[in-house]
Amino acid sequence: MAGKKRVRRTRAAKKGGHPFLVLLFFIALIMGSAYMTDRMTNAPDSEVAQNVTTIGHLFNDKEMQGLVPKEDQGTPESVKEKIKAAMDKVVTVQVKADDEEPAGSSVSSNEKKDGTQTMEKEKKASFSLLSIVSKITGKEESHENTAASSSLQGKPTEAASSAVSSTSSSTSSSTVSTASSHRSQAAAVPSVKKDGGNTKAPAKQNAASLKAVPAASPKPNTPSAVKGKLAVVIDDAGRDLASQHVYESLGIPLTLAVMPNQVHTRDAALSWHAHGLPVILHQPMESVSGIGMESKVILTSMSDEEIRGLLKSSLSQVPEAVGINNHQGSKATTDRHTMEVVMNELHHRHLFFFDSRTNSTTAADGAAASYGVPYVRNDLFVDNEADVAAISAMIREAAKRAQKYGTYVIIGHCRPKTAEAFRQMVPQLEKEGIQFVYVSSLAK
Repeated sequence: MAGKKRVRRTRAAKKGGHPFLVLLFFIALIMGSAYMTDRMTNAPDSEVAQNVTTIGHLFNDKEMQGLVPKEDQGTPESVKEKIKAAMDKVVTVQVKADDEEPAGSSVSSNEKKDGTQTMEKEKKASFSLLSIVSKITGKEESHENTAASSSLQGKPTEAASSAVSSTSSSTSSSTVSTASSHRSQAAAVPSVKKDGGNTKAPAKQNAASLKAVPAASPKPNTPSAVKGKLAVVIDDAGRDLASQHVYESLGIPLTLAVMPNQVHTRDAALSWHAHGLPVILHQPMESVSGIGMESKVILTSMSDEEIRGLLKSSLSQVPEAVGINNHQGSKATTDRHTMEVVMNELHHRHLFFFDSRTNSTTAADGAAASYGVPYVRNDLFVDNEADVAAISAMIREAAKRAQKYGTYVIIGHCRPKTAEAFRQMVPQLEKEGIQFVYVSSLAK
């Protein structure tokens, strides 16, 4: 027993996991816990549904897809006038509306006593910026500025009041019908409009001469065999009068959509109305993208009173309007509440609504039906491309669809190339049996 050695057995080492794997496991566990905690504590709010709806409208927005013509800033001539109008707002001038003195004639009583030196200083201070604009635009100062400078020298002008009186008398003596007589007389006396301290006569001399002798309303062309009816609306009027005059000379039923707050808003409406053609208001409304919107636009975030107030202000600038349509408005026309407020106002004024269809979905039709407002929608924009040949091809396609479906509604714009395309295509289409009709005749 003593000679035997005790044999000590060695225990095998336990095999454990790799330490880095254990660390990764704990990190994954911590991250998973944090994610679940965040999901439980930050539940989605009510804005999520609105965001999803907005994304859906983005896919349906024809403005974003390029199916609606981009914003047209007008001809170079109208841009120059916008620059001058902006400069007029910079120069602060006080005007006495009771005496109907031209802009720039305000001089305080103390300065009048000082003599001609003070008046010459006021003249230089008031028109130094306008002289810069005239150099930029390459045009001389307007007749309005000339009248202002003459009034600073103490020579009041009476031509404006005489022109107003002669225009009023001539308008009242020559009318197309009882309804057009009432509207022409109301528009024949231009009121003095205050804007940033300036007074501007809304209707110029050339527009006054046009409305003095109203032309007879063009009769719908009735070909021997009518193969299709085509209703044409000309958008964005109030920026380019030269293009508008081309449309007026065509002698066919056309509807003009006049934009508010433009350089030629009143001139456009008066000239078109003098030719016996219907005018509608081209009301700016909110788009989905929000890009290139006008300064005064109907927004879905506005209260009912704000929407009505803005609409009333726009209609007051175009009292000849027999209806309205939306400028842009891919978001506003899909909002049922906004459309109901608009339709409520149109119902009381007995106006129809023409949907420009800048979005493939709309809530305007349902809102119009609920208030009994006549409604019609656009089928095609014909001048997405600024090329006469391309526009002519679109007009031709619209005529084919009018033959296929019986009636078709299209929108063009007050632009030189679009006007030229219509000038070339109208005689051809009339020979082919296309009858041009007013869009109001298709409203239901």
